[in-house]
Amino acid sequence: MLFNELKEIIVKNNLIEKSKENFWDTYHNYWREDPNEAGKIFNHCDTEGINTFLNDVSFLVHNWPDDDYCCIVISLTIEYNDKAVGYYDVHYTLDGNVDDDFFVIY
Repeated sequence: MLFNELKEIIVKNNLIEKSKENFWDTYHNYWREDPNEAGKIFNHCDTEGINTFLNDVSFLVHNWPDDDYCCIVISLTIEYNDKAVGYYDVHYTLDGNVDDDFFVIY
């Protein structure tokens, strides 16, 4: 069944933990690239107040029905001081490599 195959890919490649690690890399890049904007949302890089929670795991087919390019999406909700402030999505190829990611702040 498709669910079991997807679960095996996710577990074998540790995609949920990898997504959380990638979030922190992206978060620190955000501070380096735009400290003024980041400071408005995340009070002076206070990482103590930041939490991520697994929101969704999904299977995405791009360009249906013309293309068979598929990916697994791990979606994390970003909370700061117990308030949802955005999300972080990572798209993985079916062999567990990062294809793309999206860091979105509301």
